[in-house]
Parts: sequence; C-alpha cells; structure tokens
Amino acid sequence: MIDVPRRLRRAITLNDLPLVTRIISNNPAYLRNPDFSDKSNTSLHLAAQLGYTGIAEYLIEQGHEEDMVSRNEAWETPLMLAAMKGREECGVMLAKRFPECVGWKTKSGTDALMLCCKSGAGTLNLMPTLILYDPNILASVDGNGDTALHHASAAGELKALRMLLQYGANPLVCNAQSWTPVHYSASIAAEAYFKSLIIESEKKKAEGKRAVAERERQRTAGVRLVTDTEGGAGAVGRGSLDSGSRSRVADRLRGRDDAATAGLPAPGMEWSPVEKRRAMTPTEGRGWTFTPEGMRPRAETGGSI
Repeated sequence: MIDVPRRLRRAITLNDLPLVTRIISNNPAYLRNPDFSDKSNTSLHLAAQLGYTGIAEYLIEQGHEEDMVSRNEAWETPLMLAAMKGREECGVMLAKRFPECVGWKTKSGTDALMLCCKSGAGTLNLMPTLILYDPNILASVDGNGDTALHHASAAGELKALRMLLQYGANPLVCNAQSWTPVHYSASIAAEAYFKSLIIESEKKKAEGKRAVAERERQRTAGVRLVTDTEGGAGAVGRGSLDSGSRSRVADRLRGRDDAATAGLPAPGMEWSPVEKRRAMTPTEGRGWTFTPEGMRPRAETGGSI
C-alpha cells in the first residue's frame, strides 16, 4: 500500500481535489507534507507550481498557512513558484491571500516580480497585482543589483518591459556592475524596441509635468468672469453667485457694453497698454525634443549584442 505522503502528492499532481480532500480528512497531520527530496516543498508549493488553484484554495482553507507562509530550502514561497512557472491565476490568488509576502526574496535575492519577468508569463494580471500590493517591488534588487527590468530585458520579454515602464520602473538604474537594463537586451531588435519605450516613457513624463504646471497656473491666475455662453451668468472663478450678485454682475456687463459704445473704458477694465500686450510666460518644459539626442545623457551599449 502506498504511504500517505506519496498518495497525497500523487493526488495533487493529478489535480484530483476529491481524493486530496479525502486523504487530508483522514490524515490531517499530513496537510503540509514537505517533500525532503524536492527542496522541502510543501503541498501548497506543489499545487502552486502546477497551477491548481482549486486545490491550493482548499489547502489554505484547511489551515496550511495558518502558522506561517511556507518556504522551501531555497526560501521560495508558493507564490514565487507560481510566478516562476507562469501560473497566473494561482499566483494572483496567493498574492491576494498573502500580500505581506509579495516582496519576499529567495536566497539569491530574487522576488516574485523578477521570477514573473523571467518566465514571461503573468503580464495580464499577476504582474499588476504584485505591483499593486507592493509598489516598492519595482525598485527591488537581487544579489547582483539587478531589478525586475534587468531580468525582463535579459529574458527578451518585451511585454514585461513595456508594463514595467508604464508602472514607473527606472530604465536608467545600474546594477552592481554599472550596467543598465538596456545592456542586457536579448537582441539588437529588442534593444531598439527598449530604447523606443524609454523615449516614449520620458515623453509622457514631460507631458505630465507640463499639464500639472498648466493646471497650477490656471488655479493661481485669479478670479475670472464667466458669461452665459461659458457656463452660466453669475459664475465667478470656481463658485456660483446668488441672485443679488448675478444682478450686479449683469449690470456691470451692461455698463461695460454701454461704455464701449461711447468710446469710454469699461468699468473695472482700465488695463494699461503694457498689460494688453504682455505675452504669456512659456510653460515649463516647452521646446523639448523627445529623441535620443534630446534626452538627458544615459548609458549606451558598448557594441553589438
């Protein structure tokens, strides 16, 4: 007769949830069931790396991670194995159940996001989930000083590159050998694509800064009269006026029109010719060119890959 540990691992491997349920119900002491011949991987490790979400959820509900999150001899969690094997659905479930372990690292210093980038899977849901629960993971480094962007570049995972840059990963960060992610490009074509992504990213950042500066300029520009066609008579600045104030504004507008007809300066509108001619101050960042030559200096590859 096959012993309980082997029967349980076989049932998990076959994705047989009813059999797993029966074995654990009869042998609750074997819930974690570490496999010492395989880095001490537990039942949840096995289910996670195979992507069997139903079995993984059952194990958790039975108290598999009640005392502590499982880690094998290499300090790998079930989430890390799911990310490594590209088991996106199971990985998302584990990240949501145990958000505190999203940024944990293996003995070599790699985390779940780095492993996800190396596998090339998880760009749809898993990577955004990891970044959502631990935004600092974008700047995390392994034992060699490599970030997730370094790993994605070395693996040639272009979708991962784009996603990491969209979430704000620094493309100019250097590792322990002073190499940037672009130096690890898997091919010349990948390097060209990566550089185009960097230019696009820097352009969006500059546009965002200009938009913020423009909103701040408009906010501090002072009170502005708004006519009926612009948003309703009596609206001044950001607030609306009562009936008495609207009447006073209407009288003022009529007085301005009458004065203009008579060739006189409008009440409250005696602006000097200098003020009329003064040009607006250029917004910050206008005139940038978003080409490799127009950007700030950054490291380039030493030659062909």
